[in-house]
Parts: sequence; structure tokens; C-alpha cells
Amino acid sequence: MLVFLCILFFVTTVWLLFYIRRTRQLLADLEGAVHAQRRLLPEASDFTIKLHGVKGLIDETNDFIDRYQLYATENTGYSKQIEALLRAVQEVVVIFNADREIEFSNKSAESLFHKSMSMKGLRVDSAMRSLSLLEFLEALKEGRPGNENQISIEKEGETLWFEASCSEVRGISNPNAMSYLLVLHDITRLKSLEVLRREFVANVSHELRTPLTIIKGFAETLVDDESTIPSESRVRFLGKILTNAERLHMLVEDLLTLSRLESKADQFDPVMQPILPLLEDIREDYQSRLKEKSQKIVVDVDDAVPFVSFDRFRINQVLDNLVVNAFRYAPDFTELRLSARYDAAEQVVVCSVQDDGPGIPEDDLPHLFERFYRVDKGRSKESGGTGLGLSITKHIIQLHDGKVWAESKLGEWTKVSFSLHCPLVETGTV
Repeated sequence: MLVFLCILFFVTTVWLLFYIRRTRQLLADLEGAVHAQRRLLPEASDFTIKLHGVKGLIDETNDFIDRYQLYATENTGYSKQIEALLRAVQEVVVIFNADREIEFSNKSAESLFHKSMSMKGLRVDSAMRSLSLLEFLEALKEGRPGNENQISIEKEGETLWFEASCSEVRGISNPNAMSYLLVLHDITRLKSLEVLRREFVANVSHELRTPLTIIKGFAETLVDDESTIPSESRVRFLGKILTNAERLHMLVEDLLTLSRLESKADQFDPVMQPILPLLEDIREDYQSRLKEKSQKIVVDVDDAVPFVSFDRFRINQVLDNLVVNAFRYAPDFTELRLSARYDAAEQVVVCSVQDDGPGIPEDDLPHLFERFYRVDKGRSKESGGTGLGLSITKHIIQLHDGKVWAESKLGEWTKVSFSLHCPLVETGTV
């Protein structure tokens, strides 16, 4: 009997040890599966699992892991879509953590601030050097609404302007922490246009004020002193009024022309045609304005110049402006040369108007095509110029996809040239 009890005790002990060991193994496998986020496929039989009472636990754990993996897959796909979307937008997009360490940057940010290389791991203040940006971020951190969300960033000696917005998002590196999504919209061009607009309004106001003041002054004199003004003075005053009224008319017409050119409201009608007949027409139009027999207008067109596609009315307007400028600012020229040559390397026809007048100082040449710019401001006003002719010329040539430039040698000559694109066609006809 004692032997039987000993054997029974021994068998029971062995069975308990095996049961405990197997239970521990199942629990260890279950823990490993949860940690590795994979389904548990136990090696033990269903009977053993049921015996240990863990079948329900294993089934629920596997079901939980399946649902978690499905959520993770969907969330990862969604995150990748969001990342692809942020990378594709043109605005600068940067995500950084509470320490201002960059966790994500899109292509626009990398191209603009880090030579198209990843900015991950860099600090915001080192990647984008801007005092106004730091002030903007500090205001957000302290809960103060920024008075100005327009910031400037210095880059290679140039000031870039942005509209900034920043909001909290779930962290990328640590989903339990909050990060910050910074979006910068480039408004540098708008800022430049705003400056140009202010300058333009100021210039127009100044240009309009002078003739209006003259007209008002002489008109008031005619009204107030009607009985005492001699007839000769009356005629002279009326002449001044008429001259300045005409100047106002020219200025308004030029402003309207510029507005139409800039808005492209005018329909251009480029046609393949020779340039020589147009230059000949310009010469005939201005031949009667020559003051002395020693003055002449010469047309010089190379035989190799081909047909060119251009709007005859607009290019005629360009040549008119250039020739009028020569008569206005170099009235004592002896030769005014209208020329055209073909540049085969650039595939353009270059047209030039050159006079042998007093020339233009070198410092003034880069500014000739700016609105209202005058080399000799006093003489320009006396000669009736609006200061918009060369600006109109520049716009017309740019709308033809060409270029315009000026060359001069002080005291000897001035030449203004423009190019017209010319496709590969048979040459020999001008």
C-alpha cells in the first residue's frame, strides 16, 4: 500500500511539473506572440490547450493581434498617403518636435533650404535662419496670437517672404507626443509686386501732378485776370494749357497701353513676314522730320535675314518708340540707322535703331527700360516724353518671347536692339 502511494505521489508530482512547465511554455509563447505582434500557433494539441484552460485566451489574443495588424496596415497606408501628399505640395512643409528638431520635411523645403537633401534631425532655427520665424514660433508656444504671420528668411543674400501657419499634430517619432506642422507659403513675388505697385503709383501721381498744376495755374490766371491780360499773353497761356493737356493725354494713353500689354488683353496676330518692308515704311514716315540735308535715315538689312513671325502693328509701335526717342534725345544726329541681321546660333533676327548722337552714360543703360526713368529728366519733360515708351517696348518684345537691350558710347552713339525668335526656315528673303 505504501509503495502504491509512493508511486502515485511520484506520478502526480511528475504530471504537475509537466503541467506547470507546459503552462509556462504556453504563456511564454503567448507573451512572445503579443510582443512580436504575430498570431500564436501553439505546438501543443487542442486537448492539451483545453486542459490548461487557455484556448479562449489564445483565440482572443490572436483575434486582437489580427485586428491590430489590420489597423496598423491601414494606418501605415494612410500615413504614407499623407506623407506623399505633403511631399508633393508646393508650399514649404516642415514637422518638428517640442525641441524644434525636424522630423519631416517635404521636397519644397529641402530644395529651398538644404540643397534637396533631407532635413530630418536638423533644428528649425539652423535650417531656416530667420528672427521673424523664431518670434512667430515663440508667440505660438506662449499662446500669444502673432500680430503678423508674414515672415522673412535670408537665403544667399536674398530676402524671401512667406505667410506662416503652424498647428499641433501627432508626433512622428513618438505617437504619444505632440509635434508641430509648419507651413510656409511663398509670397516673395507678391511682396516685390507690392513694392513695384507703390513705386508706380507714386511715379504716376508725380507725373500727373506737374501738367495738372500747370493747366490749373494758367486757367486760373485767365479767369481771374481776364480783363488785364494782353491778347499775346492769352494766346501763350492757352498754348501752355494745350501742350500740357496733350502731355496728359499721351501719359494716359501710354498707361492704358501698358495695362493692356501686362494683362494680355490685346490679341496679338503674329504672321510670318519679312522685316525689310516695315523698316522701309518707318524710314518714309520720318523722312520729313529731318531738320537738315546732312541728316539721313539708313535701312541696312542683311541678305541672310529670313521671314520672321511677329505682329506688324506692335513691332511698328516698337520701332516708332525707338525712332522718336532718337529724334527727341539726339535731334542733331547725322545718321539714323535701322538695321536687321540674322543670328544663326541663337536663331533670332536682331533689329537695331542706332544714332550718332550724344550717347548715354553707362550707369543709366541698365535702367532705360524702367517706367518713368529718364537720363536727363529736365530735358525729357521739355521734349514731351512720358517716360513709358521704352517700358512699352520691353513689354511688346517680351510678349514676342524676345529680348531688348541698349548699348552706347558717350559722346559718339547709342543703339537700342531687340530680338525676334526665328525658326529654322529658308533664308534669302528679307
